[in-house]
Amino acid sequence: MAEGRPSVGLWAAGPSAASAEILGRSGLDWILVDMQHGSANAADLLPLIQAIELGGSHALVRVPANDASLIMRALDLGAIGVIVPMVSTAAQARAAAEATRYPPAGNRSFGPIRNFYGLDRAEASTTCLVMIETAEGLANVDEIAATPGVDGLFVGPVDLGLALGAGLRLTAGGVVDEAISQVVEAATRHGIIAGVAGLSPEHAESLLSAGARLVTVGSDLGYVTKGLAGDRERAEQWAARFARPGTTTSG
Repeated sequence: MAEGRPSVGLWAAGPSAASAEILGRSGLDWILVDMQHGSANAADLLPLIQAIELGGSHALVRVPANDASLIMRALDLGAIGVIVPMVSTAAQARAAAEATRYPPAGNRSFGPIRNFYGLDRAEASTTCLVMIETAEGLANVDEIAATPGVDGLFVGPVDLGLALGAGLRLTAGGVVDEAISQVVEAATRHGIIAGVAGLSPEHAESLLSAGARLVTVGSDLGYVTKGLAGDRERAEQWAARFARPGTTTSG
């Protein structure tokens, strides 16, 4: 981003270190380990981060909740930053930011297991992104963006759409797109990162066109599902093409 280009990453929702290493080899900027809605648990976190690093990338971690101990643990294990869900007020944003910074800037406890950047560089090397995904968070977005230590805002478009009454209908130009524009404007105004969870490459491209600077483009489970759907279609074609006379393709 310092070079003027957007930052693009992938979701790691599964607990497989082998899959995480493959994602790490993608050549994209970072891999997001999802501990809120993904299936990885606390015991999986260190192997996943190590596998992503082995693949040549870096790990962001979406922690399960705005909890200082969870934030500090992810950073101690080697995450370059955290994404903190369901941040709706400046006070909640401040709590998240302070958990990522050592005193006097914050209240992070010193005890990193995998400390690659050193204490002097900790503040500059750690990224705190807070998620705007509630109606209250959207109403308070300017105050949240102005919170010291918050490096960026990250929109969860599905949860935000549910909170705004749009359901799962993320139609172009609809209420969610309008809300994303508000978040992007607030982040830009305060000189911090404007991030959004892209749900597909096409969605990610539209988000970048709308001013987002940090997006996701896909996920491990999404790629598996897409690949399986394609092969299932081919298998059904083979069933009809290579059926022997006098047999049925049903069942």
